[in-house]
Amino acid sequence: MKKFLIAAFLSIAVFALNENSTNSQALYFFVTNNTGVTLNNIYVTPNETTNWGTDILPNDLFENGSSVRVDIPADYGATCLFDMKITDLEGNYITFTGMDACKLHTLILNADGTYSATE
Repeated sequence: MKKFLIAAFLSIAVFALNENSTNSQALYFFVTNNTGVTLNNIYVTPNETTNWGTDILPNDLFENGSSVRVDIPADYGATCLFDMKITDLEGNYITFTGMDACKLHTLILNADGTYSATE
């Protein structure tokens, strides 16, 4: 009986550790809109693929001067390098390639189509 309890405890401990390590590796970062226009979509895709997937912007609109947290879908795998496509209400868009989401903390979008980032 004692061996059974020890084995059960170890199994539960291993499961809990795996759950915690998976959750702690979720990728997210903050985006600040300094473009001068309202944005309405943010798409990301792993750098090695071409499918943009679904919009990850947590709100319908992303007003100039505001910041939001965006979460990269867990089903995108363990990669850190992503491409990003951001659109405005008029259908204009800009893309950024090879962004390291594992190091990224805040992405600041500028009116001239550039960005700055903090890690």
